[in-house]
Amino acid sequence: MQSCPKCNENFSDMSSLCPKCNVELAPWVEQKEAPDLVVLCTVLNEAKAHIMRGFLENEGIPCQLENISFHAEPAPVADLMKVRLWTLREDAEQARRLLVERESVQVCSACVAEVDEQDEVCPHCGERLEEC
Repeated sequence: MQSCPKCNENFSDMSSLCPKCNVELAPWVEQKEAPDLVVLCTVLNEAKAHIMRGFLENEGIPCQLENISFHAEPAPVADLMKVRLWTLREDAEQARRLLVERESVQVCSACVAEVDEQDEVCPHCGERLEEC
């Protein structure tokens, strides 16, 4: 089966040109239905978003990050720096529960190490931790 890239009509493999558009036909590819994704959360710290994604994937929940490559340096604009964490709708409830259980974890902005919420200084590099 072949398809016209201009009018999207399907034709047998015997044709090479679309009779309507006179355009060369391309092999027809069946499109799979897109997965039903939802946003789990939005964070302003890219390193924290990567840690959250790694944590959830380690728990067997596939995730994707959005907007991780945009940097408005030297003056970041808060809304433009947001990183969204996406997952499948059927995994969202469990993912949110796991993230709530882990909310007492923060990330050192200097060495990107995971530290306890009550730490004021990073035990890994000695950097003073920012309050979230």
